[in-house]
Amino acid sequence: MVRKVSLGIGCLALAILPLTAQAAAIGYNLQLTVPVFCSVRHQPTGSGIVDHGAISLGTFREYCNAPGGYEVVVNYAPGSLRGATLIAGSDVVVLNGSGQAVLSHTTGPRVRERIIAAIPGENGFDTDRLDIQILPI
Repeated sequence: MVRKVSLGIGCLALAILPLTAQAAAIGYNLQLTVPVFCSVRHQPTGSGIVDHGAISLGTFREYCNAPGGYEVVVNYAPGSLRGATLIAGSDVVVLNGSGQAVLSHTTGPRVRERIIAAIPGENGFDTDRLDIQILPI
């Protein structure tokens, strides 16, 4: 019985030897898939005039990992805010009363925080809501 076991161990060593030599030549290819995630958080601050009559609306932090980029879109009540100007960092958009406007367009993933301000149009601020969204491209 002892002889059989020693032969079995010897055969096992011969079978493993070529595998260990091949293991040095084998590499691993690891691939991860990360879901697209975008978010925007508004932080209101005390109101005040920023520049050229613009009224501070606070700051917002945007995050989006979409490889193709994203758009920051502002939604508001249709028919309101006609002629009002929104300013977010260096991006400026004049609202036409349609209820939606693209505030900025980014061509890749990004994280940033910006000050947002508004200059009222002829009718002033005739709505009490602005909804800021990030839409991946």
